[in-house]
Parts: sequence; C-alpha cells; structure tokens
Amino acid sequence: MTLITINDENALAIIVKGSLLLLISLVLLGFFLVSGRFAVSTLAGGTLALLNYFWLRSIMERILIQQRTNASRYALLRFLLRLLLLALAVVALFRFGVDIAGLLTGLSVLVITIMSVSAYMLLHRKGD
Repeated sequence: MTLITINDENALAIIVKGSLLLLISLVLLGFFLVSGRFAVSTLAGGTLALLNYFWLRSIMERILIQQRTNASRYALLRFLLRLLLLALAVVALFRFGVDIAGLLTGLSVLVITIMSVSAYMLLHRKGD
C-alpha cells in the first residue's frame, strides 16, 4: 500500500480536495439514506464552509503580500463583513426550510478534513 506524502507544500490542496470529496460523499449518502432535503442542506452547508475558507484565505494572502500598514484594521473589517454575510446566508437558508442536521453536517466538512489530514500527518511523520 502506497501512502500519500503530505507536506507543507501540498497540505492545503489536499485539504480542499479532501473536503470536496467528503462533501460529495455526504451529499450522496444523505440523499440515499436520509432525504433530498438533508442532502441539499448538506450541500448548502458545505458550500458555505468552503466559500468562507477561500474568502478568509484570500484576505490573509492579500494582507501578507501587500504588507499593509493598517493590516489589523483591514483584516478586522473583512472579518466582520465575512461573518455578517455568512450569518445572512444561514438565516436565509433557515427561511427556506433547511434541514438543521444537514446544514451542520455540511458546515463540518472542512473541520473533519483538517482533523483527518492533521492526524494522518502526525501518524506518518518520519521522525522530523
């Protein structure tokens, strides 16, 4: 059995790909084992989680690359805007009758993947 080598250069790509694979798997399992509403709610939650991750990453990259003098203010304003839009999206989903368990399942996709990749890296270290 060949192990996947995860290092600092490819960890983020593996986390994104793993999250997408997990999300697709959970949506399909939810559709066939629970209901279509659960599957759509899982897809909505996972999409929100991944969009939130990409937006946060984009903000942090801009701060680090541009090395703004007011980086803390820039980050704080973007952080508050991001959280406000995320909250509005969740409220809108509740108004459309989203399945809460499905939404929470979808929102957890990124966390589950990060924990899995971290555990894998910890267990397969070569003594560094």
